[in-house]
Amino acid sequence: MDKEESVYRASILLVKHFQDCLEREGLGLHSRIFNFILHPEFYFVGVGESQEVIDGEPAHPEHIVPCAVLIEESCKLIKQGVSTEKIAGLLSKHWKIGMISKRQASYIDSKCGLGLKNKMPEDWSFETGNTYERLKLANIELKNFK
Repeated sequence: MDKEESVYRASILLVKHFQDCLEREGLGLHSRIFNFILHPEFYFVGVGESQEVIDGEPAHPEHIVPCAVLIEESCKLIKQGVSTEKIAGLLSKHWKIGMISKRQASYIDSKCGLGLKNKMPEDWSFETGNTYERLKLANIELKNFK
Protein backbone atom coordinates (compact mmCIF):
# COMPACT_ATOMS: atom_id res chain seq x y z
CA MET A 1 0.00 0.00 0.00
CA ASP A 2 1.39 3.44 -0.93
CA LYS A 3 1.37 6.57 1.24
CA GLU A 4 -1.55 8.12 -0.64
CA GLU A 5 -3.73 5.07 0.03
CA SER A 6 -2.69 5.10 3.72
CA VAL A 7 -3.70 8.76 4.02
CA TYR A 8 -7.06 8.10 2.36
CA ARG A 9 -7.78 5.11 4.64
CA ALA A 10 -6.85 7.16 7.70
CA SER A 11 -9.11 9.95 6.41
CA ILE A 12 -12.03 7.49 6.18
CA LEU A 13 -11.42 6.54 9.82
CA LEU A 14 -11.27 10.20 10.83
CA VAL A 15 -14.56 11.01 9.11
CA LYS A 16 -16.24 8.05 10.84
CA HIS A 17 -14.81 9.25 14.16
CA PHE A 18 -16.11 12.78 13.53
CA GLN A 19 -19.54 11.31 12.73
CA ASP A 20 -19.52 9.37 16.01
CA CYS A 21 -18.52 12.47 17.96
CA LEU A 22 -21.29 14.52 16.37
CA GLU A 23 -23.82 11.86 17.34
CA ARG A 24 -22.61 11.96 20.96
CA GLU A 25 -23.29 15.73 21.17
CA GLY A 26 -21.40 17.73 23.74
CA LEU A 27 -18.12 15.88 23.30
CA GLY A 28 -15.57 17.91 21.40
CA LEU A 29 -12.95 16.86 18.92
CA HIS A 30 -9.27 17.46 19.55
CA SER A 31 -7.11 18.61 16.65
CA ARG A 32 -4.16 16.52 17.84
CA ILE A 33 -5.88 13.40 16.48
CA PHE A 34 -4.14 14.06 13.16
CA ASN A 35 -0.74 13.74 14.85
CA PHE A 36 -1.50 10.23 16.05
CA ILE A 37 -3.60 8.50 13.41
CA LEU A 38 -0.64 8.27 11.01
CA HIS A 39 2.77 7.90 12.62
CA PRO A 40 5.16 9.40 11.90
CA GLU A 41 2.78 11.92 10.39
CA PHE A 42 5.42 13.80 8.38
CA TYR A 43 6.38 10.56 6.60
CA PHE A 44 2.86 10.28 5.19
CA VAL A 45 1.81 13.91 4.66
CA GLY A 46 5.06 15.88 4.68
CA VAL A 47 5.44 18.06 1.60
CA GLY A 48 8.72 19.90 2.09
CA GLU A 49 10.54 22.56 4.02
CA SER A 50 11.10 26.28 3.71
CA GLN A 51 14.44 27.78 2.70
CA GLU A 52 14.88 29.13 6.25
CA VAL A 53 14.71 25.58 7.61
CA ILE A 54 17.09 24.33 4.92
CA ASP A 55 19.46 27.14 5.99
CA GLY A 56 19.40 25.90 9.60
CA GLU A 57 16.68 27.94 11.31
CA PRO A 58 14.75 26.08 14.05
CA ALA A 59 11.95 24.11 12.38
CA HIS A 60 8.25 24.04 13.17
CA PRO A 61 5.96 21.35 11.67
CA GLU A 62 3.04 23.33 10.21
CA HIS A 63 -0.22 21.78 9.10
CA ILE A 64 -0.74 23.59 5.81
CA VAL A 65 -4.49 23.71 6.46
CA PRO A 66 -4.95 23.89 10.26
CA CYS A 67 -6.32 20.73 11.84
CA ALA A 68 -9.12 22.77 13.42
CA VAL A 69 -10.23 23.76 9.91
CA LEU A 70 -10.04 20.17 8.66
CA ILE A 71 -12.30 19.08 11.53
CA GLU A 72 -14.71 22.01 11.26
CA GLU A 73 -15.14 21.69 7.51
CA SER A 74 -15.52 17.91 7.69
CA CYS A 75 -18.21 18.25 10.35
CA LYS A 76 -20.09 20.82 8.25
CA LEU A 77 -20.14 18.38 5.33
CA ILE A 78 -21.20 15.49 7.58
CA LYS A 79 -24.16 17.57 8.79
CA GLN A 80 -25.04 18.30 5.15
CA GLY A 81 -25.13 14.58 4.40
CA VAL A 82 -22.05 14.49 2.14
CA SER A 83 -20.64 10.97 1.73
CA THR A 84 -17.83 9.70 3.92
CA GLU A 85 -15.76 8.98 0.81
CA LYS A 86 -16.09 12.51 -0.56
CA ILE A 87 -15.16 14.07 2.79
CA ALA A 88 -12.22 11.66 3.15
CA GLY A 89 -11.04 12.68 -0.31
CA LEU A 90 -11.05 16.34 0.72
CA LEU A 91 -9.24 15.53 3.96
CA SER A 92 -6.62 13.60 1.99
CA LYS A 93 -6.18 16.55 -0.37
CA HIS A 94 -5.65 19.12 2.40
CA TRP A 95 -3.90 17.04 5.10
CA LYS A 96 -0.32 18.22 4.54
CA ILE A 97 2.59 19.29 6.74
CA GLY A 98 5.48 21.55 5.85
CA MET A 99 8.55 22.30 7.95
CA ILE A 100 8.77 26.06 8.28
CA SER A 101 10.84 28.18 10.64
CA LYS A 102 9.49 29.19 14.02
CA ARG A 103 9.64 32.81 12.83
CA GLN A 104 7.54 31.97 9.78
CA ALA A 105 5.02 30.08 11.93
CA SER A 106 4.77 33.05 14.27
CA TYR A 107 4.05 35.35 11.33
CA ILE A 108 1.25 33.09 10.05
CA ASP A 109 -0.24 32.68 13.55
CA SER A 110 0.06 36.10 15.19
CA LYS A 111 -2.32 39.02 14.95
CA CYS A 112 0.70 41.18 14.05
CA GLY A 113 1.13 38.90 11.03
CA LEU A 114 -1.61 37.05 9.17
CA GLY A 115 -3.62 35.95 12.23
CA LEU A 116 -4.34 32.56 10.65
CA LYS A 117 -3.30 30.15 13.42
CA ASN A 118 -6.51 28.12 13.38
CA LYS A 119 -8.21 29.34 10.25
CA MET A 120 -7.85 29.84 6.54
CA PRO A 121 -8.24 33.16 4.70
CA GLU A 122 -11.79 34.55 4.63
CA ASP A 123 -12.90 33.39 1.15
CA TRP A 124 -11.13 30.01 1.19
CA SER A 125 -13.23 26.94 0.34
CA PHE A 126 -12.66 23.40 1.60
CA GLU A 127 -14.08 21.98 -1.61
CA THR A 128 -12.21 24.15 -4.12
CA GLY A 129 -9.57 26.13 -2.22
CA ASN A 130 -5.80 26.06 -2.63
CA THR A 131 -4.33 23.93 0.18
CA TYR A 132 -1.27 26.22 0.27
CA GLU A 133 -3.13 29.55 0.50
CA ARG A 134 -1.80 30.48 3.97
CA LEU A 135 1.78 29.82 2.88
CA LYS A 136 1.20 31.76 -0.32
CA LEU A 137 -0.01 34.79 1.68
CA ALA A 138 3.07 34.51 3.92
CA ASN A 139 5.42 34.21 0.91
CA ILE A 140 6.65 30.82 2.07
CA GLU A 141 7.71 28.34 -0.58
CA LEU A 142 8.33 24.72 0.34
CA LYS A 143 11.24 22.86 -1.21
CA ASN A 144 12.45 19.28 -1.18
CA PHE A 145 8.97 17.90 -1.83
CA LYS A 146 8.80 14.24 -0.96
